[in-house]
Amino acid sequence: METKIHILPEELCNKIAAGEVVERPSSVVKELLENALDAGASDILVELEAGGKRLIRITDNGCGMNRQDAFLSFERHATSKIRTDTDLFALITLGFRGEALASIASVSRLQLKTCDNDNGLGQQIYAEGGKIKNADEIGLPRGTVIEVRNLFFNLPARKKFLRKEQTELGHAADVVTKQALANPTVSFRLKHNDRKMLDLRREKGVRERVAALLGRSLLPDLLLVESQNGDDLRLTGLISQPQLTRSAASHIYTFINGRYIRDRVVQHAVMDGYRHLLMKGRYPVVVLFLEIDPAQVDVNVHPTKHEVRFREQSLVHDFIAKNLQQILRPAEWLERPTFEPPDEKVENHSPEPQIQISEEVQGVQPHDSVREPAGYYSHPAENCQHRQPLPEGAEPRFVDASQPLQRSGNDFADNQYRLPGSEASGFFTRLQILGQYHQSYILCQDGADLILIDQHAAHERVGFEKLRHAYAAGTIPSQTLLFPEVLELDFNSATALGDQQQELAGLGFQIEPFGGKAFALKAIPQLLGNRDAVKLVVDVALELERIGRTGQLRDSIDEILILMACHSVIRANQALATVEIKALFQELDKIDFKANCPHGRPVMQRMTLTEVERLFRRQ
Repeated sequence: METKIHILPEELCNKIAAGEVVERPSSVVKELLENALDAGASDILVELEAGGKRLIRITDNGCGMNRQDAFLSFERHATSKIRTDTDLFALITLGFRGEALASIASVSRLQLKTCDNDNGLGQQIYAEGGKIKNADEIGLPRGTVIEVRNLFFNLPARKKFLRKEQTELGHAADVVTKQALANPTVSFRLKHNDRKMLDLRREKGVRERVAALLGRSLLPDLLLVESQNGDDLRLTGLISQPQLTRSAASHIYTFINGRYIRDRVVQHAVMDGYRHLLMKGRYPVVVLFLEIDPAQVDVNVHPTKHEVRFREQSLVHDFIAKNLQQILRPAEWLERPTFEPPDEKVENHSPEPQIQISEEVQGVQPHDSVREPAGYYSHPAENCQHRQPLPEGAEPRFVDASQPLQRSGNDFADNQYRLPGSEASGFFTRLQILGQYHQSYILCQDGADLILIDQHAAHERVGFEKLRHAYAAGTIPSQTLLFPEVLELDFNSATALGDQQQELAGLGFQIEPFGGKAFALKAIPQLLGNRDAVKLVVDVALELERIGRTGQLRDSIDEILILMACHSVIRANQALATVEIKALFQELDKIDFKANCPHGRPVMQRMTLTEVERLFRRQ
């Protein structure tokens, strides 16, 4: 009798497995790098040709393999990482399935050279399309060299989906970058078509590795993260100040127990830490390492191991978000100059100052010729006008320009006013008030630096923080609906809503079962007003089910609080008396996250004396 079900041949099984593991050349680089790191390598060389489509060669100085292990490594699910099923829940290695080498060999021409001793006697195995063609003994120092040639040579349908050489190279370089960030004590070299692309020496810490990979100019704007929650969770790394952003999330690097991951819960937690500090569409620069008990995280939920599943997702989410908020809350970087004064010996090589000038300042913009490199000097006669150095502890004296800056109803007569006891006050109350420009910006002096403050953004942050704290105090007031809304939900939504009823009640929702998968919504939080409460309550329930927190509801409430703050505070083009500016500064020093308005716009900009002098070609 002819059967409809049959066993797939081994060759086809290997190709199917390869389709899950090997997507493009960067997938091969990732798997082989993980094997090299698990082997204890401290020096890794990655060589590519044609973006990895023609050749991928990875050389490491790890522990290597003997002859028997070398042959076994080509078998599917052959691994040295795990032995029993309990090992799956205590993984401390990057690889563990034992399918990478077999899968790669099935879709390429692969040569393995390896040695596990100091005698220089190693093994060489050549496989083509998953079948071993040749095996010899060779001379080789301790370590492993794997060459992968002609990827997908036997799968033309897969090969045609590969992109251009530079695109594939970019993906491979990104993989090397991520592994290098996670392993600063390992040296990495990347070559493409015999050209050196990366040469990273061993570093003592992640800060030095970030400087080498992402740019040393970023370091002054990065904040150190070092937090621990008992023995279960530890968070380390670097995060950017709110003014340092990117247009995409490509500079958010998150690692779990040394493994790079793209987990939605972690990404959400990072962005939650920057809540109301970034403008829409902007993302921070983040390199974060989360150390967690391996039994609390499952990394075996996706073939690429980029996604993970936490046993307690809300605990991890809150730990990351709250620690980032705690670090960003003080806004201590306001007191530090954005640009440090250049050293006299390299003065001519200092970067050009990046000065933001409002489009409304049509009459005072410098001529384009002023925006020349810092090494440019004006007429020699002007260079002779050197200033005498200031006495120690003295501050530069400014000409009283308050009168030209005044608008009707403004009071800037006491131009150099300082609040009594300001030495013990906050940053803003210590500033010297110089005047108000365009009835929108407050000009101040901080030592030798010029500070420009957006009065609307500053007061908007004050108003928002006051509203948010008032809202958080006590219970959330509810508004009873005149006619209850009946929610008809699918099974998953109904289950999530039923499980989170108590949490939703604490947020101001009054919900009762209405039979089957239906619920009756009888009251909503008062601040939500006339919003689509039905859609919101379902979204909130699903979010609570997913990450165990009220992000969706909080976003909706925060939007309303921001709107209320925006309409109830000082506007642009509004004249302010000196006493009003002082009062605003006092309020700013009392709140957190004072560096940005709730929309993410900066509250202030700083110009150093060096930058101002460059505008007038005194540097």
